[in-house]
Amino acid sequence: MSELMIRCPACRGAKRVPKLGGMLGDCNGCEGKGEIKEIDRPKPVIVEPIEPINEVIAAVADAIPTTDVIEDKPVKISAANGRTIYKRKAK
Repeated sequence: MSELMIRCPACRGAKRVPKLGGMLGDCNGCEGKGEIKEIDRPKPVIVEPIEPINEVIAAVADAIPTTDVIEDKPVKISAANGRTIYKRKAK
């Protein structure tokens, strides 16, 4: 009984793929044949989150204070030689 063969998804049937250094070499998926068995086709893996992310987002939002007003007023500093220097206020 013959198994159904499909085109290799790694090399797309070309049998050779670029390897380290750009040199062409035999495909690792089909071992240079260009076809693989239907049952050997790679299956997509769906990763489920370990914990609900909504709780994490809510905890971060509560921990970081937010403000709509940005205060950026200069502070007047007197220098030793009598000049006045204006610096931005450190936050």
